[in-house]
Amino acid sequence: MKEHVRDALISAGVGVLIAYLVTIDSTHPGPRWSIVRYGAILGFFAYVFCAGLTYLLRGWLDRLPMPGWLSRAALYFIGGAAAFLLTNYLVSALGWVRFRTTFDALRAYVPVAGAIGVLVGLLFYAFGLMQQRLLKSVERLKEAEFAEKELEVARSIQQRILPPEEMTGRGYRVRAKNLAAQFVAGDFYDVFQLPDGAVGLVVADVAGKGLGASLIMATVKAALPFLAPGRPVEQTLREANRRIAPQLQAREFVALTYVRYEPGTGAYTLANAGLPDPYLVSRDGKLRPIVAPGARYPLGVRDDIAYERIGGVLAPGERLLMLTDGLPEAITAEGDQIGYPALERLILRNTDPEEIFDAVRAATGRSLTDDWTLLVLERTA
Repeated sequence: MKEHVRDALISAGVGVLIAYLVTIDSTHPGPRWSIVRYGAILGFFAYVFCAGLTYLLRGWLDRLPMPGWLSRAALYFIGGAAAFLLTNYLVSALGWVRFRTTFDALRAYVPVAGAIGVLVGLLFYAFGLMQQRLLKSVERLKEAEFAEKELEVARSIQQRILPPEEMTGRGYRVRAKNLAAQFVAGDFYDVFQLPDGAVGLVVADVAGKGLGASLIMATVKAALPFLAPGRPVEQTLREANRRIAPQLQAREFVALTYVRYEPGTGAYTLANAGLPDPYLVSRDGKLRPIVAPGARYPLGVRDDIAYERIGGVLAPGERLLMLTDGLPEAITAEGDQIGYPALERLILRNTDPEEIFDAVRAATGRSLTDDWTLLVLERTA
């Protein structure tokens, strides 16, 4: 309502300005106040008629196969002409100005009044469009700001549910690093104690990135510590796949590596569901991949998958590295993937996940196209 009052007053002011300009001559420098009042009334009524016709016919106007300004021009002409006739009648009745309503007068002045109505109406129409676009832009900015804050909260919550980046226990030390390509990551790692004293270690990569992948990540992370006790690694993955697969949609899957580690002896068993082969780094600085046999489909690809395990024993000082494919597939400045051989050289020259991440970023020099996750298990004396 306030906007209509404001626009009506502006329209009256435009009418005054027009009357002021057309009534000044060289012999009479001041405006003829009766004509100025006439211009104010004419401008006010012109807005009332144009706005009223537009409101009454708004549904019909929007369906016309022509630009909005063109469909409204005819209404503004009618509104301006009607305002002219009503103003003439009103000021004549009040005795402000005497008009002779003849055919020649109407033929001369009605088109002028209609043209003024079209001019004023289109000005307000253009102003209204600009105002709507501005409001939409402001709303989009507010929505984007709100969404960014929500993602920041989601990222903070996700970081809280991940274990610390460094954990130590009798016979082992674990260091891990997770870096998201977007606000929230689909990658995750986990370290949990099993009832028999063993330690479970998980690195996983959920298909996709962003909030949807992070929700699947949270579901899988919560399920594994409950499925692992009393089951060997291959059976743990098989049971996890059986329970998780029905909950995933098409093209949703979870690539995952699960390791069961015995701190007292250094023995480990490993099953791989679609992630890059983990690496074993010996004390003499040699590196070799640990290739799990059998099917290695990610969780969710098939209803029932028979995974197989591989095992070994870590000597004191030896390290087991588990990673997601975001690291070897990081893009260099030339547009190529850094690849496994280059990544292996960086792993041999660096021992800490933070150092490895820095080395990969230095070799690629670009923003992340995928999440990075790396977990290093080291047997201690």
